[in-house]
Amino acid sequence: MPISLYEAIWIFLIYAFLGWVCEVAFAAFRSHSFVNRGFLNGPLCPVYGFGVLAVIVILYPLRHNFFLLFFGSFVLVSAIEFFTGFLLEKLFHNKWWDYSERKFNIRGYICPLFSLLWGLGCTLVLKVFHPIVYRGIRLLPQLPGAIALFILCLVSAVDLSITVANILRFNERLQLLDEIAGKIKVISDEIGENIYEGVSVAVEKGGELKENIYEGVTVAVEKGEELRESFDIKAAEIKNALLEKKAERLKLQQQYNRLLSENVSFGMKRIMRAFPRMKSNAYQEALLKWKHYWGDKRRKL
Repeated sequence: MPISLYEAIWIFLIYAFLGWVCEVAFAAFRSHSFVNRGFLNGPLCPVYGFGVLAVIVILYPLRHNFFLLFFGSFVLVSAIEFFTGFLLEKLFHNKWWDYSERKFNIRGYICPLFSLLWGLGCTLVLKVFHPIVYRGIRLLPQLPGAIALFILCLVSAVDLSITVANILRFNERLQLLDEIAGKIKVISDEIGENIYEGVSVAVEKGGELKENIYEGVTVAVEKGEELRESFDIKAAEIKNALLEKKAERLKLQQQYNRLLSENVSFGMKRIMRAFPRMKSNAYQEALLKWKHYWGDKRRKL
């Protein structure tokens, strides 16, 4: 199908919107609530737009052969989905969807079930829906259509910029959470070491006192007083160190809790809801805790 750049952009936007509608409908069916499942804040799923546009441009000559059209759509759109997932992970260090639990998946980006759905969906679109959509694009007056297209592209570009900024802030928050959690763990280990040291000192001094008892009661009493003073000094040092470490750990824990709850933008919350299976390459533990916190808070509300 020979199409112009103007028509190609319209096709991309229309099917990106229809793909978003399908994702939202599927999420609503499963969770009984509205979830914006798109990568962008607006009602667009770009991977659907690119996928259907590629099928229309490349596979249109096969439209009369159902099996070739289905197989071509299966392969082509799966490749686009794989490349999209790979590229997003490399750019933002997060895996936005993950099919690792499904059989015969390829690195979690694609799996046979959804590739089959892609193949069937694109075949149905090209044979049934696209002639109607394309006719509507051709009937749209050129000047108003161009103005509308320019506005939509401008809004989408702004939306993309906002989304990228939100993702970068999202990753920064994960990094901070991970760093603070690491510091809390180090301090907890140090507290444990101080407690162990205190117990060891008590055992050691007690052993020395027991040995001196055999040398005579008088010597034992004198030595016991020295050991008690030494033990008291050491115990005070360990106690002060423990109090300092506990205060430091409490301060870090409060900071960690604030990071979990405060200054979380709408965009960050939407990302967590839109991609429930998202994984972080570097900060997976922090991501799980953050998602768990907001999941519990949303359920309580």
